[in-house]
Amino acid sequence: MTALRARATRWPRALTLRTLALFGLAIVASVGFAVIAAEIRHGVLDRRDAAVELAVHRLDSTPWDLAMQSASWIGQNTVLLSVLAATIALAIHHRRRVIAIVLAIDAAVVIVAYSLLKLMFSRERPRLFDKVALPTDYSFPSGHSMSAMGIYGVIAAALIAMYPAARRPVIAAAALLIAAIGVSRIYLGVHWPSDVLGGWLGGIPPLVVSVHLIHRRRLVSAGCR
Repeated sequence: MTALRARATRWPRALTLRTLALFGLAIVASVGFAVIAAEIRHGVLDRRDAAVELAVHRLDSTPWDLAMQSASWIGQNTVLLSVLAATIALAIHHRRRVIAIVLAIDAAVVIVAYSLLKLMFSRERPRLFDKVALPTDYSFPSGHSMSAMGIYGVIAAALIAMYPAARRPVIAAAALLIAAIGVSRIYLGVHWPSDVLGGWLGGIPPLVVSVHLIHRRRLVSAGCR
């Protein structure tokens, strides 16, 4: 009974302000995704999307082409899954099984989720200009953007858990990468801006849950002091 009572009192103490803020962010992101999805259903964003898409296209230049194509390449599944596998191997090497398991499950959830959402909304891709060949699947949400937020973001959290001293550079690099991957899809003309925004928002809930699971032991012990 004493052990059960200790567990029961430990859990609410682990609900730190940071944890509540993270899950609050996940709820706000989910609501934002739902709002964008509803507006896409009714065509509310079509004209605004086209205007932003064409405005971004005006940046067209060779240096921007190289930067955006590189960012888009980093966001594709072949590269992403290779980085994921390397991070899982690193976690196993450090005997951090929880991190390895969370990384694998998170990636599967994100990829399955955006694949199903694309089929659900069946939004056509933009055809405003021909920068690169259009992918053959649907447009909303952007799989690159959702994976950048929901998988690369979790990879960053895993690296921070294993190497706490590298926290600031890892966060900065992850934020830059997530932003660059999303913007690259607009620049290359393969996604509407709302696809990218929806992808980012859709990637936040799995990111929040995974970050919580990765850092749960540290949060629980901190809450019990």
